[in-house]
Amino acid sequence: MKKCTDRKGVTILMALLLLLVASMVSVVILTAATTAARHISNDRQSQQTYLTVSSAAELLRDDILSSSYEQKVTRRPTTTGSYIERTEVTQTPQGAMKVWLERGIEAVDRGIAYTDVITLTPDAASGLDAVQAEFTMTPAYDITVTLSLADSSQGNCLMTLTLSGERKQQVTIVTGGNTETGQATVTTTTISWDTPLIEKGVTG
Repeated sequence: MKKCTDRKGVTILMALLLLLVASMVSVVILTAATTAARHISNDRQSQQTYLTVSSAAELLRDDILSSSYEQKVTRRPTTTGSYIERTEVTQTPQGAMKVWLERGIEAVDRGIAYTDVITLTPDAASGLDAVQAEFTMTPAYDITVTLSLADSSQGNCLMTLTLSGERKQQVTIVTGGNTETGQATVTTTTISWDTPLIEKGVTG
């Protein structure tokens, strides 16, 4: 009778041990599944962030590459020995970067670098977040744009867009005029950008 009781006790103990092991395995599986789901969510968020910032960088790159600025300065001598000078802007940047580029050129013409920060807000239908862009134009007309999410609470991705500025001048001579005499000098200045580079992170 005692032997039978001992066997029952061992059986109950084994059942309890198996139940405990099963519970531990279930906890491990649940923890692993939760961790995997969190990693997948984070990966998706990182991919979305990268897509948003890189798309903004590519948009600005294409916009700047298609832009240029041209100015003509005409200098004519008069009958009194003085000169009449006229300045005319014959081509200005267009698109999303129009204001930035024009203000940058104006600042550089005064001998100073230009920096500004704005927020780029995409169409709601795109599903992309707003991007903050810091724009800098150096006295050599070189451009650097540092981009990141405007709201970094869900993580962020920094990218830097750089372009080299090029300033060309062409001088031509034209003859005469109505009340003016002699030859007029026309100086055409063209500013454009090339060699774009988009890098992840902040450069410089």
